[in-house]
Amino acid sequence: MKSFLLKDKTPICKWGMLPDNVFFKGNIPVGMSLAICPSPYVVVDVDVHNVNGFENIPSDIFEELENTFHYETKSGGEHYWICYTGKKELLNKSTPLGIDLRTEKGYVRYNHSDDIQSCTKKIKKSSLKLNKWMEDLFS
Repeated sequence: MKSFLLKDKTPICKWGMLPDNVFFKGNIPVGMSLAICPSPYVVVDVDVHNVNGFENIPSDIFEELENTFHYETKSGGEHYWICYTGKKELLNKSTPLGIDLRTEKGYVRYNHSDDIQSCTKKIKKSSLKLNKWMEDLFS
């Protein structure tokens, strides 16, 4: 995991060159936001603009997502952080369902008041059912 600043949704550095465990510290400058590459976790990003992704999540999957670390995005969606326990490679991928996945090859804007390092203990391991749902969508 690593964090860095965005300006207008664009990284201000070559974030792929940053080693893991490098984190931005301090106040976020005006006009910027914080981004986090979630490795070794994955983030299910549910959007509500254009398509309401919540309508495309089965109720049992939604229940599991609600029990892991998550927060509301600026656009009204949610970011659900998961410790993926499956064996398939998941892709950093968007879907037409309003549900995207962010892996070590991507990043999310971090919209939470607590430092991500203090929140990792709230990230739950995925169940077999959640693994299958994510694998069907993102592998």
